Amino acid sequence: MSKIIAALQNHADSRPDEIALLGDALQLTWGELLVVVRELAGKLPAGQVLGVYLPNGPHWIIADLAALAAGVTCVPIPLFFSPDQIGHALRNAGVDRIICADPSLFDGQVATTTQETLNVAGEPLSCLHLEHVADNVFLNRAKITYTSGTTGNPKGVPLSLQQIEKVAVSLKEMAAGSAGDRALVLLPLSTLLENIGSVYAPILAGATLLVPDAASLGFSGSSNVDARILSKRLLQFQPTTAILVPQLLKLFLALAEKQMLPKSFRFIAVGGAPVAAAQLARAEALGLPVYQGYGMSEASSVVAMNGPDANRPGSVGKLLPHCEVRIAQDGEILLSGTGFAGYVQEPEGLPAVWYATGDLGYLDEDDYLYIDGRKREVIISSFGRNVSPEWVESELLAESEIVQVAVFGNNRPFVSAVIVAAPDTDLKNIHHAVTRVNDRLPDYARVGAFVLADQAFQAEAGELTANGRPRRGEIRKHYEQAISHFYESKHEQLF
Repeated sequence: MSKIIAALQNHADSRPDEIALLGDALQLTWGELLVVVRELAGKLPAGQVLGVYLPNGPHWIIADLAALAAGVTCVPIPLFFSPDQIGHALRNAGVDRIICADPSLFDGQVATTTQETLNVAGEPLSCLHLEHVADNVFLNRAKITYTSGTTGNPKGVPLSLQQIEKVAVSLKEMAAGSAGDRALVLLPLSTLLENIGSVYAPILAGATLLVPDAASLGFSGSSNVDARILSKRLLQFQPTTAILVPQLLKLFLALAEKQMLPKSFRFIAVGGAPVAAAQLARAEALGLPVYQGYGMSEASSVVAMNGPDANRPGSVGKLLPHCEVRIAQDGEILLSGTGFAGYVQEPEGLPAVWYATGDLGYLDEDDYLYIDGRKREVIISSFGRNVSPEWVESELLAESEIVQVAVFGNNRPFVSAVIVAAPDTDLKNIHHAVTRVNDRLPDYARVGAFVLADQAFQAEAGELTANGRPRRGEIRKHYEQAISHFYESKHEQLF
C-alpha cells in the first residue's frame, strides 16, 4: 500500500474526528476523508489513466488520493494550460477518463464514449470516458505530471509511487512536519511541487490541509493576486506552512511590512524560480521563516532544500537523501537517484545514470548547492512558469504588423517585449496584434507590456546573430529603462 494512503488510514483510525481537510465550503475529518477517498477509488478501474481537471479545493485532493488508493495513474491537468495544451496532454498521456466540473470545456478536444456523474463528498462531478488514443508505456506509474512547457506542447514526466514518496518523506522530515501543522495550499495543485509538498508531506505528518478556492484567496489566472484579499484570508486561516514562488514571496514581504501577515508561519518554502538575495535578507529581517529550495519535475520535484537546522541563504540548500549531484566541467548540474525514465511517448530517449539538468551551479565546501542560471536561454517567470522566448516571438512574428521582436521576463511576473513595427503601422494596430497573440497563448506566456523599438534591430549593433536571431542581452541594454518601468509600475498595481 502507498505510504500516503497508509498514513491516511492510520489517522482515520487514531484521530477519526479531527479535521483533515478544510476548504471554503467543505470540511472533512480524517475518518470522513478516508471514506470519500475509498468510495471514489472503488469507481476507478485499475489499469486506466485518470485525468484530473479541477480547481484547487478539497475535491481535487480527494480525486488525487482516490487514484493513489486505486492504483490508477493520475494526470493532473493545469487550469492555466491553453485548450491546445490540454488536448495534447490528454492524448499524449493516453488518458482514459477525466474528472472535471464542466465537461463542455473538452468539447472538440478529445473523443468521448460515455459520461457519468460522480457524487464526490456531496459534489456532482463529471467523469468523461475517453476513447483510448495512445498506447501508454507508463501504466505502472502513479502520476504523469506536465510542466508549463517551454514550447506549445509541454512534456509529460512519468513518476513512480516510490519516487514521489521518497520526496514527500524527505520534505516532511526537512520541515519537521507534525500533526499540529496547518498546511496552506496556495499554488495550483496540478503543480508537482504543491501536490507533493503541500498535500502528501502534510498527510504523512498528520497536518490539517487548508485548501481554499484560489479565487477566494484573491488569485485570478495563473499570475494575478489581490493582496488585500489574500491578507484577509491568511489572517483567517492562521497557517503554519506554505510553499511560495518568488513573486508571492515579494507579496508576503510587503504584507509583513504592513503588519498584514499572520505570525503563525513556522516554515515557508520558496522555489520554482531564482530568488533574489535581497528578498531572503528582507525575510530574515522581518523574522519570516523562509527557506529556499530547488527541484524539477524530472527529479520528482524537490532536489535540494534549506531548513531550520541547515540554512545557508543564497544557496538552495543541501541535497535530499535520495539524490546525488555532480558538477560537469562546464558547470552543468548532473543528478542521480531521481529515477527519471524519459518523457511520455519518448521511451527511446532514456537518459544515462546522470541526468543533465540544464542548470549551472556549484557545491560549496559544506555541500550546499548554488544555482548560477540556465545553460540555454529559457525565461523562468517569478511564478515559476517556463517560457521559451522563441515560442512567444514566433507567435508575435506571425502578425503582419510586427517585423522583429525580442521578449523578456526572466524572474519577472509577466513577459514583456520590444517590438519593431512594420512600416506605416501605428500603435493601435500593434496593440490589436499583441491582443490576438495573447488570445492564442496560455496566460503565463502572454505579453503583459511592450515598447516600440526606435529602429530595427541591427547585426552591426550586435542586436542580431549572423542568421538574424535577436541577441536579447544587447537589445535589453538599449531598452533597459523602458523594460524596468514595465515591472515597477505593474508591481505597484498589486496594491
